[in-house]
Amino acid sequence: MRHSPTADPVDQIDVTPSSLLLAFLGMHLLWKPIAISGASVVKVFGWLGVGQSATRSLLARMTDRGLLERHKVGRKTYYSFTEQGSSVFESGSVKMWRGMEETAWDGVWTTVALSVPEDSRHLRHRARSRLSWAGFGNTASGLWVAPRRHEVVELLGPEFADIELTAMVGQVVPPTTDESLVTSAFDLGEIAARYTGFTARWRGAEAAERSLECAVATRVRLHAEWLSITRADPLLPISLLPGNWPAGGAERMFRVLDATLERASIGIEANGLDSIHCEPFKQQ
Repeated sequence: MRHSPTADPVDQIDVTPSSLLLAFLGMHLLWKPIAISGASVVKVFGWLGVGQSATRSLLARMTDRGLLERHKVGRKTYYSFTEQGSSVFESGSVKMWRGMEETAWDGVWTTVALSVPEDSRHLRHRARSRLSWAGFGNTASGLWVAPRRHEVVELLGPEFADIELTAMVGQVVPPTTDESLVTSAFDLGEIAARYTGFTARWRGAEAAERSLECAVATRVRLHAEWLSITRADPLLPISLLPGNWPAGGAERMFRVLDATLERASIGIEANGLDSIHCEPFKQQ
């Protein structure tokens, strides 16, 4: 079955410079009224093995996408979240720290069917991205399904107002079962392999001696990898998961490692990052 947790562990998660920057900004800017200098970001990314030109290019792209705002102070450039950036990163942080759902599930599924015209392929990609992020899976018949009730119109956004869309909420009836829907829509074997791979790679890492620079770089990598794993996890109710589902153990390891590395990184924001006070974002 696709949800067998015995799949081989994923040996490595592809942590790109872009994902490292997402992790770093979420750690140091989210919910904080500060802007960080580009020079400080370049310095930290040097510890991560990312060059200056590549780092500044990433900052420029995120600014062009409307996620970051530049602040000029003399010859220095500082970066803070825009309103859009704050919303995007807050959504990612909530999912990253949410953990396994322990509350009872009422058996209700949200089902979405949409038909995107051939000349609007960009909307097809956005729909797939937004639905997957919200925990939906795509069945063999093309339906998007997710346990629990979801506000589909709000989730997809106003750009889908003219797209043919059907959304329903309800429970399965024979011959469909909750288990068969999970098997059809979600590759839990792949997700389980990513969690077991995480625990294999990071086991024992909390005991390592590290310099301040190494602790900061390792914590950024840890967050980038964990975000990559959790963003692909639909966070299904426990009743829909195998009994030996590995996410709980991996999450506990992540939290212990994060706390250990945070203690080892004490002082970096006060003494190692050049920042200025500002509002998190400007009201439009």
